Amino acid sequence: MAHEERDRPAEGYHEPAEKDAGERGVGPGDELRVQRGEEELRAETREREAGAMRVRKSVRTDHEQLRVPKRREEVDIERVPVNRESPGAEIGEEEVVVQVFEEEVVVSKRVVLKEEIRLRKVVVEEEEVIEEDVRREEVEIDDETGRGTEPDGKGRRDG
Repeated sequence: MAHEERDRPAEGYHEPAEKDAGERGVGPGDELRVQRGEEELRAETREREAGAMRVRKSVRTDHEQLRVPKRREEVDIERVPVNRESPGAEIGEEEVVVQVFEEEVVVSKRVVLKEEIRLRKVVVEEEEVIEEDVRREEVEIDDETGRGTEPDGKGRRDG
């Protein structure tokens, strides 16, 4: 498997321009670079409409009764028999008017505010935990030279 990897150029590696397409090996003084990457999670937020709070007024009609005391005048007529003589009395037409009063109920309506509904937006902060799979490249180096050391004198196995 390590041999096949060496036969293919690594991703991100570009052969020097002076080499032929048939020459894929790395010679003395040439450098082969292999890049290792991994995914990292990054989370952002964006604003979206979550709905609306609607306050709607409607009109309902109720039938109410209100008892209102009122007064009125009545004329009480009493006839008293009299049987006596009246020397100054004249016989003729006469009219007497007695004013009679009563109270009447006058109904009026007025608008009285009974309640005020106040809407206020508040910002609530909360935390959401997200879980997502991320990919990570790993590099394994197989030393098939039998020496088991790098030119710096240290044996290496990267992961």
